[in-house]
Amino acid sequence: MSNPDGRAYLERTKNYCWRGTGNGVDLNRNFDWEFGQKGSSSLKTDEEYRGTHAFSEPESRVFTDVSRSINLDAFVSFHSGIRQIYIPYADSKSKSTKRKPANSVRMLDLARQLSRCTKHTFKYGQATNINTYSADGTIFDYMAGQRKVPFSIVIELWGDSEKHKGKSCFDLFNPPSGDLKAVIADIHSLYVTLFSYLMDWKASRNSTSQVSIKRFSTLDEPPFLTLTYIIVAMVLVALVLVIIQGRLPFFSWCIARRRLINLRSLSTTFSVNVLKL
Repeated sequence: MSNPDGRAYLERTKNYCWRGTGNGVDLNRNFDWEFGQKGSSSLKTDEEYRGTHAFSEPESRVFTDVSRSINLDAFVSFHSGIRQIYIPYADSKSKSTKRKPANSVRMLDLARQLSRCTKHTFKYGQATNINTYSADGTIFDYMAGQRKVPFSIVIELWGDSEKHKGKSCFDLFNPPSGDLKAVIADIHSLYVTLFSYLMDWKASRNSTSQVSIKRFSTLDEPPFLTLTYIIVAMVLVALVLVIIQGRLPFFSWCIARRRLINLRSLSTTFSVNVLKL
């Protein structure tokens, strides 16, 4: 629970429609992502009261501290009220400009798999496309837009609006107490699918990183190393040629010089010597 004093207020007053903190602030309008726009309210009596400023509530600041100290791969905000799954964004500006978050394709793929893994039907998609209203300052928009968390989604776990009656809201946000165990069993596959998908995604990213490192170390030599190899090779070839020609003083002692002999003079000398005998 991220809103303990709000829950205490709800249980004390039996106001099961209450969605604010003990101060009446809707935490999901209190984050620094398009804060203060028309998808929230400045009225303390409104259920979408955003607070005096972004992060005015200690509960909101806890999330910012955690997201700054941990490099999150995913952030999941669980809600109740209707069976739907949202990816960012939900704010007014994104709704008018059709702005999409980074990694939206993978987030939609995850949402699609989640929507099909239970016996229930979950509608899914970008929040601005599903909802008729906008919501400014939400936590999952903040995690995606400001903190750059790859997966930031909202899962509405329960909703039976057709059977909702009266002003209590208890039956809108909660299953009947006698059905609680069966409902939890029904939605268990959501958690299995969620974590399985994220683990596979993480493993594929690590494998890609390892392949990239290996390719760089074996094939993609830095330019200065390649140039060095070329220069060394050229020096070695030149040295071999010089040695063969015997033009270095040291090697001239080791390599016998060729002597040219005139066969005619050799034969004349031989004849003279014979005559003297």
